[in-house]
Amino acid sequence: MLNIDAPTVSNEAAVEKPKKTVRWSTITIHEFGVGLGGSAVSTKGGPSIGLADTPEFTWTTKVGEMAECCEGVHRFSPNQRIRLLQAAGIPDGIITRHAREANIILGSRRRSKTSLDDSDSDGEEEEENEECRGLLRKRSADQAMLERPCSVYLRRPRMIPANYV
Repeated sequence: MLNIDAPTVSNEAAVEKPKKTVRWSTITIHEFGVGLGGSAVSTKGGPSIGLADTPEFTWTTKVGEMAECCEGVHRFSPNQRIRLLQAAGIPDGIITRHAREANIILGSRRRSKTSLDDSDSDGEEEEENEECRGLLRKRSADQAMLERPCSVYLRRPRMIPANYV
């Protein structure tokens, strides 16, 4: 009896394919200046840094000529980011506004995360919430605002308008 699952010498040779590889000979490097408003908000606070509008330098080199072993990601502390932005000539007032805006975003993320964690509660808490919802419907609008206060009641800073520059 022939076992179909058992590999044979002729099947192994037919299944193995040569590995395909790709090699590059040159690298093009674009060096950007430091600018405000990166695409991510740091979890440690402070202003986010990003790339300036156009590259300051663009150059090409052969692969391996200027090889430096850089592994991992270097993260700047909030103070390092502030110093980089100051060295780039960005005014302190603008840096402060961006740092405040980043902190507002972080606070909002923390609050939404806590509300999501609270929503994953037991069934008993859900029954209590049902009763509370019924009571909230009966209350006046002013009382409801005090139950779920907005930033004015909590003395949080208002969002910074986008056209402050």
